[in-house]
Amino acid sequence: MEELIEETKRIAQARFQTFGFGEAQIEQLLASGERDLKKELEHLRELLMQEPCDLDAINRSLHALKGLVLNMGNDDAAEKLSELRGSEDPQEKIETLKRLTHIA
Repeated sequence: MEELIEETKRIAQARFQTFGFGEAQIEQLLASGERDLKKELEHLRELLMQEPCDLDAINRSLHALKGLVLNMGNDDAAEKLSELRGSEDPQEKIETLKRLTHIA
């Protein structure tokens, strides 16, 4: 998921520039976004390591991640996170997330 953070930061930087933000403002926004993404990803990793996994908590974490990447302009990642969140097979969702977060 580190790739997710870097991709989201690249998209956000371009997006913030089009909004007319200055370099210092952009750096602050990127740092804040990166910090929030890392925090939520760490929370998701912790949830995935619990036995049994709390699917409601995992879904809330996915929703939070979706909101963060969407706010930074990464619409594709937001859509993928939404699809994962809506997955009907809980075990498949958990296994996919473990692979993505490098737990499995």
